[in-house]
Amino acid sequence: MPGGQDFGAGVSGATPVGIGHHQVPVFSVPVSVSPSEWRTIIDQLPFGLIVLGPGQELRHENAACRHLVGYGVGEKGGVEGWLGAACPDRNHREKVISSWREHIWRNQLTRTFTLKTAGEKLKELEFRSSLLQDGGITLTIEDVTETRRTEETLRHGKLKFRALFSHTETGTVLVDRTGRIIDANPAFLALAGITLKNLRLSSLTEFLRPSEAAELAAAEDTLSRLPSEGGSAKVVTRDLWLRTSNGEKRTRVTSCPVGEEAGGATMAIYLFNLLDTVPVNERLIARLRVVSAKAQALLHAVPDLILLIDPDGSVADFAPPPKPWRELTPDDSWRGQPTATVWPVFGNLLRQCQDQVTAGGKTIHADIRGPEDDSFEFSVTLSPCGEGQILAVIRNYSATRALRERDFWQGAAFSHCPLPIVMLDNHGIVSGANDAAAACLGLGGEQLCGRAFADFYEGGEESLREAIAYAGANPGRLASPRLLRAAGGENLPATADFLALEQDGKPQGSLVFFERRPGLAEPAGASCRGAFALPEAAPLPAANFPRHHENRQHSFRNQLQLVTSLFSLEPQGAAARDAFLRWQIRLRSMALACPYDQSGHIWVFPLLRSLADEVCSLVGRGPGRKEVIITGSEDITLEVQAATTFSLLIGELMRLVLAARQSGPGPELYLNLRPQPGGGFQLTLRPGIHRQLVFTDRDTEMEILELLTEQIQGRLEAVAQGKAVPEWLLIVPALNQ
Repeated sequence: MPGGQDFGAGVSGATPVGIGHHQVPVFSVPVSVSPSEWRTIIDQLPFGLIVLGPGQELRHENAACRHLVGYGVGEKGGVEGWLGAACPDRNHREKVISSWREHIWRNQLTRTFTLKTAGEKLKELEFRSSLLQDGGITLTIEDVTETRRTEETLRHGKLKFRALFSHTETGTVLVDRTGRIIDANPAFLALAGITLKNLRLSSLTEFLRPSEAAELAAAEDTLSRLPSEGGSAKVVTRDLWLRTSNGEKRTRVTSCPVGEEAGGATMAIYLFNLLDTVPVNERLIARLRVVSAKAQALLHAVPDLILLIDPDGSVADFAPPPKPWRELTPDDSWRGQPTATVWPVFGNLLRQCQDQVTAGGKTIHADIRGPEDDSFEFSVTLSPCGEGQILAVIRNYSATRALRERDFWQGAAFSHCPLPIVMLDNHGIVSGANDAAAACLGLGGEQLCGRAFADFYEGGEESLREAIAYAGANPGRLASPRLLRAAGGENLPATADFLALEQDGKPQGSLVFFERRPGLAEPAGASCRGAFALPEAAPLPAANFPRHHENRQHSFRNQLQLVTSLFSLEPQGAAARDAFLRWQIRLRSMALACPYDQSGHIWVFPLLRSLADEVCSLVGRGPGRKEVIITGSEDITLEVQAATTFSLLIGELMRLVLAARQSGPGPELYLNLRPQPGGGFQLTLRPGIHRQLVFTDRDTEMEILELLTEQIQGRLEAVAQGKAVPEWLLIVPALNQ
């Protein structure tokens, strides 16, 4: 094999390596494939493949690699010589070789270089590398020149279209298929003597004489029925009277459809020129064809779903995304149908926001998220577009939702975990540490990152390497007998537990957990005291009582949080988990009901929001404001003596809805808070679509709800009102009633 060893010979397994969207076996082949056959397979790959040893020595390069630039790596004495030969400019060559060393060879990142081939042609080549177990790398090279040029052409086309529309001296109007004006350029606004705000409330026919408008529409309809020839735009030109703010003007109107399809054009562009300034129209027609073609390309390039909503909430028209979505499939049956019928969760959102958009003129941004069983996520933008209509732009973020949620929860759990944890890379260097570990070692998190963990480990670097190697060779979390040291050099009453991390069979560093070692007392002034023992509270003078009272409230909450965290150490049977969840919600409900001051009142709206966040966190439902929608008055308060019972009651009701996995679109629960005439307030609790209160033991749980309701002298009742899922109404009177 050229340039090195004959890999693949005598190996009985196959290890797949990801190359773009391909999975290609690199280092081993089945017993039935000979080395020569394997080399033939590698040479037939449609992309370049290079295998380098730990010292960048060439082990193999396939034929595609040599064809990319016209010569092979072996001919130039290695990858750096190969790259240098493809970079005639000295400055560019230095940048490319520096990026190769730092980004691709050392850190296995993906980079794209502009290289000149032996035939003096420029190519954009994308380099991807994968680390081998012996320290070498597998390098794949793909020609992405056409892809990059296509992206650049599309971006420039959009900018050119906007510049042409805005700065042309010809009056230009963009209308939808119903004739309503969507946009107009400054030249048309000056010609008609009207502002863009008033123009968007009008239709194009209002600016034309009725007979001439009908003649233009008939000509457009006749032309639309004819087949297109060579993809050319179907242009109609007429001399018409344009009604302006100061009289009528004789103009030449040229119209061209945009977004032509089987059901008719989605939009149309109209060009207006005064007859006394219109030259030969050939140049204008050619320009209109270019604009039409670019506008159609832009419509196909937009990755969003666009809906035009009528005032009654029905879908007037829509432009589907270029590629079908798995989560949502709009079709022609949507037109004319209520949004609540074709897409119920969007219809519910539209019902809540429609007045703000149409009457208030606001642009609303919102998210639509599904439960874990139906993990879709859409970003919705609602904007007014005149005559009570709403333009909705929907972007699909479902593909990245799982990744974002995993990163969010893992990051939050790592940062706030009371157990000190440190992340190490493959060389024993600290790559991350949570707050508890930073406090224990006596350094800030930023100061810890980049430090060798051997500085804090008894026995130094050699002992640390042995511990990491032993953890990597054995599954599970392994305890080390060696003590840890603080940044000041003093021994800590703790040892390290190592957990090796792997991905696709490759080591990815390790996690180190600090564990208190029984029988060792903490040294005086040890920086990890707070991580392993509760500090004793010193008495405060009477003058500091308000601050002392606040500190006691915070301390009480922290103690309740500590108690709830101990439940995770109990046996994890199904019944036990259900009981633990109940008591965690109850204890945290008690903690949230504690006041922050001596006012004697609790604000109900923030309490409901905090309860939603806690319950959603405990049941693994993500942020509370995504799953529980709370509306109503924000200035209602509750006496502190009833706050704990009220908080426990709401926590129980939320648990009955959120703890069970129930499939359905939209939020899990809706709460509406309103003041009660004569004092007190009422709270309406409505489960989301296809949700309901799920009882494990209905009699017992209903008895708990009734008992808590009686303690606040309230009333809890289910109000069916002919609905499949009843709403629950809680009335809380004023305490002195």
